[in-house]
Amino acid sequence: MSKKELEKIYFKALERVKASSIIKPNVSIKDNTLFIGKDKYKISKASNIYIYGVGKAALDMAKECEKIVGNRISGGLIISNEVGSLKYLKHKTSTHPIVSKKSIKAGELLLKSVEKMKEEDIFIFLLSGGASALIEKPIEGLSLKDFKKISSSLLTSGIDIKALNTVRKSISQIKGGKLASKIKAKGSVLVLSDVIGDDLNTIGSAPMNNKKFNHQIVGNNSIALNEAKKYIEKRVEKTKIVTSTLDLNSKDASLFISEEIKKHDKKYDSFCLLFGGETTTVVKGKGYGGRNQELALRLLLQNSANKNISFLCAGSDGIDGRSDATGAFVDYKIYKMIKDKKLNPKEYLKNSDSNTFFRALNYDFTIGKTGTNVMDFIIVLKEKGSK
Repeated sequence: MSKKELEKIYFKALERVKASSIIKPNVSIKDNTLFIGKDKYKISKASNIYIYGVGKAALDMAKECEKIVGNRISGGLIISNEVGSLKYLKHKTSTHPIVSKKSIKAGELLLKSVEKMKEEDIFIFLLSGGASALIEKPIEGLSLKDFKKISSSLLTSGIDIKALNTVRKSISQIKGGKLASKIKAKGSVLVLSDVIGDDLNTIGSAPMNNKKFNHQIVGNNSIALNEAKKYIEKRVEKTKIVTSTLDLNSKDASLFISEEIKKHDKKYDSFCLLFGGETTTVVKGKGYGGRNQELALRLLLQNSANKNISFLCAGSDGIDGRSDATGAFVDYKIYKMIKDKKLNPKEYLKNSDSNTFFRALNYDFTIGKTGTNVMDFIIVLKEKGSK
């Protein structure tokens, strides 16, 4: 029962930050006025409405916008890592997390497209996680080969996303507000945040953030966790969002979470602890896995699960690192299975091969791309039983 309940909690959090939940309340047209979040723009006879979007959630967000704005859309361009099409907008599939020729092509198309807008025009820009890799135009003198070397080294180095995106901006002709500088039209940016503290200078490496256009956060980790809390709090004695800004390496994060579990286990017969954020990990081996599965493996090695306690560590975007999995479960039954199969968890950890470990036990959590991205969810559940 634990796995199913953990899944339900995860999906409650996820649904709250999907495009269908965040676009409808923030985009509308009434009496020749376009409402974008808290902003409103009068639509004149000379105005054209354009919609742009970049990120893992861009395609789904754009689909929702099309339902609302419909044939009043004059054009635009959506870039994501998904395969799909739109009725009124052009969509281009690019790559993530590594910058490629597709990323360069997408970046060049986006720059050309936004430059065509006039001062009378109005745009909606949809920004979500993943934009940093999906669009790019390196600074003059930097080849794609060298750019990819820098990007690949950074991704496996264990540095946090803020430091990662600082470097990305310094070697780009698009990031750090450089895209915004090419735009003459008026408009607003709706943001689905995938970074700690919703830092607008970090999300997607800030292609539109030069203080010229208003940015509005329409979805983030905190919003998602609060939805999960609403669902589970009536089913357990204690529900707590411990943090939505977890920003530690996987080892320190596992120690922090383990201490919270012990503290609440002594006090409550049943509880649900919710953690959100994004841990970091250094890739040491050639195995398959990601930060969520590594975190789950570290918690397993600390014996954080017991007869009544189970947990799920999973990414909101559906893909965890170098694997097809979303994350991993751990419960009390897994320890016997490890012995029966004669597996050595420490060896898998040493080789950054957490996915192979959990898949062998059927404890991997795999749902595929979700169409959204607000970092990670760690859900700890203690079901009713003895203390």
